[in-house]
Amino acid sequence: MSYKEVRGSIFNSKAQALVNTVNCVGVMGKGIALEFRRRYPKIFKEYQCVCEKGELQPGQILPYRGGETWILNFVIKNDWKQPSKVEWIENCLKEFVSSYRDTGIKSAAFPWMGAMNGGIPIETIKKIMRNYLSNLTDIDIEVYDFDPDASDPLFEKLNNIVKSRYLNIKDLSKISDIQPRYMEKIIKALQQENIRSLPRLIESGIIGKKNIEKLYAFLIGHPRINDSPYQTPLFSEGG
Repeated sequence: MSYKEVRGSIFNSKAQALVNTVNCVGVMGKGIALEFRRRYPKIFKEYQCVCEKGELQPGQILPYRGGETWILNFVIKNDWKQPSKVEWIENCLKEFVSSYRDTGIKSAAFPWMGAMNGGIPIETIKKIMRNYLSNLTDIDIEVYDFDPDASDPLFEKLNNIVKSRYLNIKDLSKISDIQPRYMEKIIKALQQENIRSLPRLIESGIIGKKNIEKLYAFLIGHPRINDSPYQTPLFSEGG
């Protein structure tokens, strides 16, 4: 078993459990929580229900199992508008360390919790997380330093759909519910060297919030390209 610190995207991890960071008011509006909401919409709905009932408190872990992957929502904020607290992060880590064996989790991937939107200095966070996680001997731990240029399976899926030449803009627009002019912008953006990930695509500002949500929903729900009933080239030959 091992402990590793990795620069990249947590969504590339093959770990059995992925750690998300949340608050108690049912909002996943920024940072890694927003990415989890877009990629795992069922988790967000369940999380909101728990928050609406007032059942979530800082320092707790709200687990969700979707298929083979566990999503562990670490509650490190009370309100999303307020900063995280070191004691809440430590309480979550204590709960994880005391419970992962009982749940059968053999590997887990973490972000540096509370270091970005949480407002806690990164060196403080690193010291705390290393203290709790680096000496565990019966579980593989990865801690991700977020790299906005790191690709991930969803971005690769989008690239493959576009490069496959099986779908034209009209078809892509129809099945994604994204208007053709915006789909064309997405396709053109993917041809730029500086767009290497979904965060970079979003950061470019070529599409708004509604189309971003539609794009994620399309990528999550779209079947493998080889199973697609559409067989029209994306671009005309020589175009």
